[in-house]
Amino acid sequence: MNNITQVSYTSDAGTILPELQWHEQIVITRSKVFLTRNGRVADTQINAGSWEIPVDAQKIAALFEQLATVDCATIKRVAPDDVPDGGGTESYTIAYARGKACSLVYDPGTTYTNGELLVKPIKLFIQSLNLPADAASRYQLPAP
Repeated sequence: MNNITQVSYTSDAGTILPELQWHEQIVITRSKVFLTRNGRVADTQINAGSWEIPVDAQKIAALFEQLATVDCATIKRVAPDDVPDGGGTESYTIAYARGKACSLVYDPGTTYTNGELLVKPIKLFIQSLNLPADAASRYQLPAP
């Protein structure tokens, strides 16, 4: 089995208004989960910040065990012949001991053969996270 040290998910906004564009990263280590989010311009409407997300270490261990069975060599990038305009970018990276990594970068129109073997468990894990109230919304809430 592969010795996973960290899993990360990164999301970047596509072609929307600059004040609504974001860069977000969720880093999952063996003991903690962190969310970092920022905007792309000074007058951003993005709810920027860094948060540690509480999660049961057994839940993280289960994710790492599931991902350890994935053979990255069986995952192949399929780039489109004609890249569509707009759209955001998502990336999924598994970092292994000894500096090795397996990364999938989903640019607009890009797919991966067998990519779901890596993406699906990570997405399900992230969807199950209980985000702190001040991190839940990607956009700043208007003042009352």
